Amino acid sequence: MERTPVILGLTRQAKLWGLPMPYMLAVASVTVLPFMWTSQHLILSLTFLALGPVWYGLARIAAAANPNGTQVLRVILQKTPPALNRSRRKGRRYV
Repeated sequence: MERTPVILGLTRQAKLWGLPMPYMLAVASVTVLPFMWTSQHLILSLTFLALGPVWYGLARIAAAANPNGTQVLRVILQKTPPALNRSRRKGRRYV
């Protein structure tokens, strides 16, 4: 594949506020959804809103470690077969 600036710019991962989109969507969902669900309780809703920068910082650390971590997790969840004996023993053993 060509390494020209145009190709590199078109193939890079989309980012919002410095985070890859899947990470940003996760941060927004764990911050905004609880904030809306608890809107009747002012202190609790502001607590969830105040935790937004904490989630953002954790997502920045995770994205720095592995920017494609969400894609790896998606592939693992799609390709891993379900447990064979889950209905009998309610466990996740393959032996």
